[in-house]
Amino acid sequence: MKTLRSILPSNTVSTTGVLDIEIGGIAFDSRYVRKGDLFVALNGQHIDGSAFIFDAIERGAAAVITESSRKNIEVPVVKVKDARQALSEVSGEFYDNPSQKVKLLGITGTKGKTTITYLAQAILKKAFGHAFRIGTVEYDMEVQKIPASNTTPESQVLHSLIDMALRNGIKQGVVEVSSHSLKTWRVEHLHFAVAGFTNLSIEHTEFHPDMNDYFNAKKRLFTDIAALDKPCIISIDDEYGKKMANECKAAGVNVKTLSLLDNSADFYCENLKLSGIGSDFVFCHGGAKQPCHINMPGEYNVFNALMAGAMCMAIGADITAVSNGIGAVKHVPGRLEAIINDQGINVVVDYAHSPAALENVLKAMRPVTKNRLITVFGCGGNRSLEKRPIMGKVAVKYSDMVVVTSDNPRKEQPEAIIEQIMQGINEAGIEGDKKVIQDTDRKSAIFKALEAAKSGDTVVIAGKGHETGQYFADRTIPFDDREVARSFFRKPDEDR
Repeated sequence: MKTLRSILPSNTVSTTGVLDIEIGGIAFDSRYVRKGDLFVALNGQHIDGSAFIFDAIERGAAAVITESSRKNIEVPVVKVKDARQALSEVSGEFYDNPSQKVKLLGITGTKGKTTITYLAQAILKKAFGHAFRIGTVEYDMEVQKIPASNTTPESQVLHSLIDMALRNGIKQGVVEVSSHSLKTWRVEHLHFAVAGFTNLSIEHTEFHPDMNDYFNAKKRLFTDIAALDKPCIISIDDEYGKKMANECKAAGVNVKTLSLLDNSADFYCENLKLSGIGSDFVFCHGGAKQPCHINMPGEYNVFNALMAGAMCMAIGADITAVSNGIGAVKHVPGRLEAIINDQGINVVVDYAHSPAALENVLKAMRPVTKNRLITVFGCGGNRSLEKRPIMGKVAVKYSDMVVVTSDNPRKEQPEAIIEQIMQGINEAGIEGDKKVIQDTDRKSAIFKALEAAKSGDTVVIAGKGHETGQYFADRTIPFDDREVARSFFRKPDEDR
């Protein structure tokens, strides 16, 4: 068991009380404090974490880390400059820095992270026998699957999860690294064996004031967190990727490039053959070439497979394990997930909630659609206002019919969000026989799309993917796009 003194963070300003007390655990939410825990009072955008100190003490907290100067605290107090930074450091120390003892992959970028982690985990299992995965859908530690609270959990959770894996003999794993986690110190004291960058497009403008801030947050993974001698796999297929590669090289980072478009990259592919059920390609690196098949359609999923394979090879996986691992993944929850039905309609649910992601999905579905492409989507409330009209333009460009609906409205009015999406649709123009419907009720919108669909049509239900709830200002209701679509096909014909 560790003492408070042994895990004091480097940004400590002052201390009060006895520092040689034993610490039984670390908590950052007062509701989950156990007797003997160190409570770290985190400040949020609208919450003063120090307001929960006395509640934490009542629940048994043995000591407190805080940025505040609150008085009359009866347990030892460590005042720090930044509590989130301190949480990251003390969590690493408390769990004996477990990430130093595993081969940890970290993937960042706007699109593709979740699919890449599924593919990478499968490759690592083929190469090494076991692997864990931490990301948007769930935290799969092999011995336990935990529903995800965040794409990248708080630092204490990260270290505890990796410690769990290590204690169960699992020494390889992959983590989705969000820009939020990079700006809030969650991954600061993780030791990555390899890091990867996918792409960058407009997203999270409610959190990042501009694209430069978003880019710089991502860059920290390579220049500030991953050791400079560790390989960093950077896609150079967009301008931000090229910029990332150049700036990281200038900073001394061990950059390895990846591309679907440029065969001079360190990792690339040849003989790409796309189909509606998946793709065949040849994985190429350093003179080695390996035929691969991925069971998910779309060129962007070939990119995801290439990135997953490159990262795994960087820590010792052989190219055969890459091919076998990629082929072992049948689907990723909420990522072009097919809804089986007997009507001859190709229905897929996808998490695409940015303009680039929606465009990728619709471009992937268009060539495999015999008749009409119907798209159901909305935009989340209190998130990235700029993308709403852009997504409207994307949807109407590639679709024959668009149903604009609610996503997670949060604290905004659904009608107002839809109006902003419609601005883009109207600017693009509704050409020919194309049809656009508005419906704030997401279930009703999905049903309208499916009612309009005929055999040979494709219906893309975009935005929420694997999510099982819909978030409003005052409530969260159970809602799963996949189950809603399945329920439509379970209805008697006369009720459809």
